[in-house]
Amino acid sequence: MQGSSWLEDHLSHMLLFPLSHSPHFPCPPQEPKCNFSLAKFMLHYQAKNGTPFNWTESQIIEWEKFAELAKYEPESQKPTMKALLIVAYTIIIIVSLFGNLLVCHVVMKKRRRRRRMHSATSLFIANLAMSDIMITLLNTPFTLVRFVNSTWVFGESMCHVSRFAQYCSLHVSTLTLTAIALDRHQVILHPLKPRMSLTKGALAISSIWMMAACFSLPHAIYQKLFIYNYRETTIRSLCLPDFPEPAEVVQKYVDLSTFLLLYLLPLLIISVTYTRLAKKLWQRNAVGDVTTQQYIIHHNNKKRSIKMLVLLVVVFALCWFPLNCYVLLISTMNIRTKNSLYFVLHWFATSSTCYNPFIYCWLNDSFRSELKSLFTMCLKAQQTRDNLIPGSTLPYGEAWMQQIKCKQRFSLQSIRSTTNVQTFKTDLRAGPDQGELT
Repeated sequence: MQGSSWLEDHLSHMLLFPLSHSPHFPCPPQEPKCNFSLAKFMLHYQAKNGTPFNWTESQIIEWEKFAELAKYEPESQKPTMKALLIVAYTIIIIVSLFGNLLVCHVVMKKRRRRRRMHSATSLFIANLAMSDIMITLLNTPFTLVRFVNSTWVFGESMCHVSRFAQYCSLHVSTLTLTAIALDRHQVILHPLKPRMSLTKGALAISSIWMMAACFSLPHAIYQKLFIYNYRETTIRSLCLPDFPEPAEVVQKYVDLSTFLLLYLLPLLIISVTYTRLAKKLWQRNAVGDVTTQQYIIHHNNKKRSIKMLVLLVVVFALCWFPLNCYVLLISTMNIRTKNSLYFVLHWFATSSTCYNPFIYCWLNDSFRSELKSLFTMCLKAQQTRDNLIPGSTLPYGEAWMQQIKCKQRFSLQSIRSTTNVQTFKTDLRAGPDQGELT
């Protein structure tokens, strides 16, 4: 069967079906990756039959949209590639959930212990963890299943939700990192001015989520679930952008504005802010200032805090840069997508959700001590439960006495721990920033 005759047989048949239920992939069976030009075919049809090929504008648009799906080829079915990405995505999901929930627990525990937060920065750190949890739960697992099954199996609603979660989480993280940088700028360069209160921090976070949601809505609204037969026996569902006409122009400007306003511009602001902070901290001369040990500790803690925050930004920017550039190239250069490459870049981007807890543990003494305290408490609780269980060979009276002794030892350990905490708090008052998460 020749390509032209195959098209003549199927073009008229295609008009009977909407795009979302198109019966065949628009290529002849022997040429599964062909790319026909509708304009050339119409000229060929007119030259061969002597009559014009009259299609309405809506029919032409429908065909162009349908033919556009040919760019989204099925990913490679190599078992090795699938196995590697399954393991990689699974590691991300487990580590991200455990690590970011741990960050939220530590921040909330410090807040309950102090009755209040010393600054809003800890609240911003918790917000970063929440945005990472959001993309881990609402985007990463669905992307993994999409790759394994070579089709979208979660329905039209989750098609919109998953896309919204990806963009909203990205925007929340970027704007939160910007807010942290501006807050540190205010605290370090203007130490006499009042610090951001918890109420103002909560309002800032609410504004961040509202802005992120507004900028993410176009990507979520203009998503569509396309269903068609890639082969005669293979039905595929694709969750793809479906912007209003002219679709390519609209998508190009939406992706470009998102990249510039919500990725490059915030990173530029963050870079300028931390450059000024670094210049102020590393070039500050202690001559004429307070030269006590308290000042040295206070100054070094600020330096370590800035190092940690800069590392957070660098890791986030490096992880998301390849995927952002790839999406931008697809929309502006109209290149053919490679699904395996997309999933690798998507994995690399979402892996940024795993690194923050390790950075906190590495560069923040307060976070590290809280983790040690948490794990020690869990181990002691487990040992206490084991000791409180009476042995089957002991008489009832002796087992009862052992339980009383164990409870007394546990109470004594609790008193000692409380004393250590009070001593630790007293030491913290000597250095204002030492006990903060940042």
